Amino acid sequence: MKRIAVLVIGFLLVTGLQSRAELPTSLSTTQPSTQPTSYKIERFSKKDPKWEGFVVRIDLTDPKLKIAVGVGGPDPDDKGIWETILQPTTVISKANSFDLAINTVFFSVNRERRPMGLKYAIGDWAASTSLVMSDGKMLSLRREGMPIMFDEQNRASIGTLNVIPKEARVIVSGNKQIVFRGQVVDKIGDNDRAPRSSIGIADKGKTLVLFVVDGRRDEWSVGMSLTELAATMIDFGCESALNLDGGGSTTLVIRKPTPAGDQWKVVNTPSDGSESPIPLSIERPVPYVLGFRWE
Repeated sequence: MKRIAVLVIGFLLVTGLQSRAELPTSLSTTQPSTQPTSYKIERFSKKDPKWEGFVVRIDLTDPKLKIAVGVGGPDPDDKGIWETILQPTTVISKANSFDLAINTVFFSVNRERRPMGLKYAIGDWAASTSLVMSDGKMLSLRREGMPIMFDEQNRASIGTLNVIPKEARVIVSGNKQIVFRGQVVDKIGDNDRAPRSSIGIADKGKTLVLFVVDGRRDEWSVGMSLTELAATMIDFGCESALNLDGGGSTTLVIRKPTPAGDQWKVVNTPSDGSESPIPLSIERPVPYVLGFRWE
């Protein structure tokens, strides 16, 4: 038992990640006491099957809204294959003063640099598997998956980009489109239930919908298949939607004002650490997040 405890403590120290109770008794304290009127965050909860998560609706027509990609860190190998490093969504959000942020792209990491055989660690060299653009600058030109693009007026569109439009300002990608013209995309596959992150467009382009659902804890939340995720996004009013990186990456972060100053809090219950000897909820570091500020 002593050896197990030492291993768990060492794991947390090396990754630098914050642990949270496996099953929080209340999630009400994670919601912001004050928030911009241009977005609404609501808890999503069902009993059969057991689903716990959050849905966010953002008014894309608000002139105060600024959308940006938060990057884990500088390019670690200059002109090599790696683009950035892994950091927790909370850390990236704080560095960019985001009011709200969600994990985004699927990614690969430099496994030769990982300490102690950890799966993902802060500082790992990483690269997206798909298109990423921030403030009009391309950060990744890889073409796997399906992108969502925002222009200077925050108008959003989902679809293949064979040529990057000159009006593009922000691009992030999921691995596949799951909703098209208000319908579940045929043969989207992946019937396993898992934690999921999704982004969709509703109200004829006026509203952006973010959704995270927890998983890998039968007594808390079992997660969703892609078909269930697509149906849920349609229930939220989405005409189109993407599946973003999920599993342990699924993370939704908000800025929360406190008497001691602003803090950046994870509102869902990430699944990394759920298989450790002492069950934990640990925030996995990621290379990029999609962030929102109201200026």
